[in-house]
Amino acid sequence: MINTIQRRFITGCLFLLALLIGCARLPDYAMPRAGLQLDDPAIIQDAFAYRQLTRADFQATTLPPDQAMHAASINAHTCTRIRPARNSRFTVSRTRYGESLFYIGGIERTTFEAIMIPGCSWWNPAMPDKNRSYVLQHEQIHFALVELTARRLTATAREAARTFMAIHPTPEAARAEIAATVRQWIRSAMDESLAEHTAFDEDTSLFHSPQRQRWWMEKVDGELARLPEND
Repeated sequence: MINTIQRRFITGCLFLLALLIGCARLPDYAMPRAGLQLDDPAIIQDAFAYRQLTRADFQATTLPPDQAMHAASINAHTCTRIRPARNSRFTVSRTRYGESLFYIGGIERTTFEAIMIPGCSWWNPAMPDKNRSYVLQHEQIHFALVELTARRLTATAREAARTFMAIHPTPEAARAEIAATVRQWIRSAMDESLAEHTAFDEDTSLFHSPQRQRWWMEKVDGELARLPEND
């Protein structure tokens, strides 16, 4: 039988635990980051579109320089980006107005996809075996969140592309504006998605919580199922 004093003590402990969990924040080094420019662009060649991850996909021997000093506290680092898919189509046409020649750049069709880059994705070799499945599932969810962002971006970008027009005196300038516009769309989408990645990490990285992580997996999988795969 729990008396009044015991009940108040238990209630107070539960309130304190909830308060601590609610106030928990990731350390700066563990905060999710939008994809930065890679020092070696050739590393992108081995990138692949969204699929189930395996331990072998993590091929980097070190963490990025700004995180290397915290290697003992990091289980894995998944290097992901969003890029235009191969079926995206961009056009530059030539036109004349009076005596002047102009080039008009357009975005006929744009599709975005999430990619994982093995060459800059790192797995802590000192991680205990008992943590591996949890960590792999965790990184899979981050990858899924990027894919979800890519699918959302496809929908919004296709709408924006309807009114996009780059008018320049050279075809190179028209192509440059198209590329800059697409890069800005990707950057904005990734920046906006950081809050979702951070919320996920604060739910599942600060505490070992298989049940909560499973909830996130089901949530993201459900959202992906509701959005059509990019075609």
